[in-house]
Amino acid sequence: MSVIPSAKRAVRIIALPLATPSRAKTRGIVEHLTYYHFLTPPPSEGKARNWVTWIQNKAADVWAGLGKAPEGNWRRRSFLYGERLVDRLDFEELALKSFDTSLGPQILPVGRKDKIKPTVSSFLIPLIYPPSACDSPIPHLHALLEKRTPRHRKGAIIWLAVSPLTAPFMLIPIIPNFPFFFCAWRAWSHYRAFKASQYLESFVERGAILPQASSELDAIYAEHAPVSPDPEASETPHPGSCSPHSSPDKTAKLGTDVDVEASETSQSAASPRKGERGPATTGCSRLLLTRAAVPALEKFLGLPPGGSFASDVYRALEQARLRLEREGR
Repeated sequence: MSVIPSAKRAVRIIALPLATPSRAKTRGIVEHLTYYHFLTPPPSEGKARNWVTWIQNKAADVWAGLGKAPEGNWRRRSFLYGERLVDRLDFEELALKSFDTSLGPQILPVGRKDKIKPTVSSFLIPLIYPPSACDSPIPHLHALLEKRTPRHRKGAIIWLAVSPLTAPFMLIPIIPNFPFFFCAWRAWSHYRAFKASQYLESFVERGAILPQASSELDAIYAEHAPVSPDPEASETPHPGSCSPHSSPDKTAKLGTDVDVEASETSQSAASPRKGERGPATTGCSRLLLTRAAVPALEKFLGLPPGGSFASDVYRALEQARLRLEREGR
């Protein structure tokens, strides 16, 4: 079942947990690598937004044209290098940047702060998530926004201030001023992410983002969970290791005065899908999805295959893998 018909009339947020919760905490909330995808209704044809849309489309066309240049050409090399730079940016920033807040419901600027315009449930924002992969994601989303909002505000100011320093590169003939364009793009990216983060934070604080569990997402997570490379090692946890839903204090007892079989039974009761996910652990966290899940997610969301959603999720999964590796060292 696709959620795209609903997205045509209202904003939808899709929470895609990438890994099990880690030991780290942000403002008392356990960090849980999650990619948030935003489904928005089609943009209106209002004249006020035409110039913004034109600039964005023009920039995208120019960049895509660089990628179509022959191999070895400086345009092609510039495109590939730029794509590698984008891959290094936090997937959280890229997700927030993609959210056009003008297409969502708006908070009343005056009057009672707990009202939303209009004050009917159809203008609240649903947050769709797989319940077997995480509990209600609202606390994590709130902690994430509190961390990202000041970061993107600072980033927009810094990159905007740096942009004029790239003016001397304009004197180089033929070659475009890539340093200026990159600084301007980074400032724009941070600004968009800041506005989206600020927008979502105001909705979370007013209880206007409503979590909705999805059994369809659960089925995708169960089908495309990573397979354990060593099933025997995964069934008997080593002392000091931790399961996705257990605390370090609890897991420290495993292998000492607690029977292993009994501990596995209690863990399976707390996490019914542990066996379906496959361990593939790195430290205390492990990936929840493989790259093969992306086509199924595209179908669930009603998105065309091979679009920006696929590349964004692939990038997020790769970044999550690298972060888990660093966490396990």
